Amino acid sequence: MNKRHISFVFAMSTPALAVGGVCDSAAQCNQAGTAAYQANRLDEAIESFERQLRRVEGVDISGLELALNNLIVVNLRAGRSGMARAWLEVALDNNLAGSATRHNLASVTRVLDYPALEASPEGRYLRYAGQAAWSEVVISADGQGGYHASFAAVRAGQQYESYGPAAIGELQGRLRGDARQMRLESADLSDDCAVQLLREGLRLQVLEVFAPGCQDYAGMGISLAGSYLKVQP
Repeated sequence: MNKRHISFVFAMSTPALAVGGVCDSAAQCNQAGTAAYQANRLDEAIESFERQLRRVEGVDISGLELALNNLIVVNLRAGRSGMARAWLEVALDNNLAGSATRHNLASVTRVLDYPALEASPEGRYLRYAGQAAWSEVVISADGQGGYHASFAAVRAGQQYESYGPAAIGELQGRLRGDARQMRLESADLSDDCAVQLLREGLRLQVLEVFAPGCQDYAGMGISLAGSYLKVQP
């Protein structure tokens, strides 16, 4: 992008976009996303910047930082501060600390409503799966004074853009516990296949038992376990 008030400047000549506006290279995707951003077509910009990310992930660390900062800024403009925080998390997990990342860290923390996100376990939590895809868990009130969790886990794979996830897994059930430490009760899990959740601030740490039969809810190579970040109350 090339706007002076934005902290992810990327000014260079780029090839013309492919027919139909679909970008083939990271540079084309950056160009397409920038044009959409400047025209306030924000969903289109997000899609282009996600394509940009997929083309540099695991290949070009400086290109990765640019793509992530593009996604942070466009989500901030779209009013999706939680999603901007999630993309910032990906940058931090990759030890990216360029000037744009540092600037956008301050921008995100300034607008994010931390008290609203931390007030209750209820909300949407994300864990990055690669290829601009996310695993998620949604926690909601169960109507009986407790909580219900719905997990949707993803293994993106290298052909995610063309064919979708390489594997998916879904699991849901009631949560037992004190809103800090909880255990999932599901008809799809045996007593020996515990799924536990530890909630601290915006973070939800999910632990599960890995044993025969315990991952029958999921496709090959994925699980629920890991660290999730709350993006919506």
